[in-house]
Amino acid sequence: MTDTEQQLLAQQQELTERIRVAEESLMRDKELYLKVTGALECVNIIAQRKQQGESSDGTLDLAGI
Repeated sequence: MTDTEQQLLAQQQELTERIRVAEESLMRDKELYLKVTGALECVNIIAQRKQQGESSDGTLDLAGI
């Protein structure tokens, strides 16, 4: 095996590892993104229900939430 082939194989292995690490990081980021998006949806639903449950005298009907 030539020196050039050894260098290319080493570079290929390094790039393979970098891709694997980047993919794992991307999957973690996607999971966190989905959790945050879900939490924001919950906050919006709670805010809408709170607004719907408020009466004209400023009190809040908790049964509707």
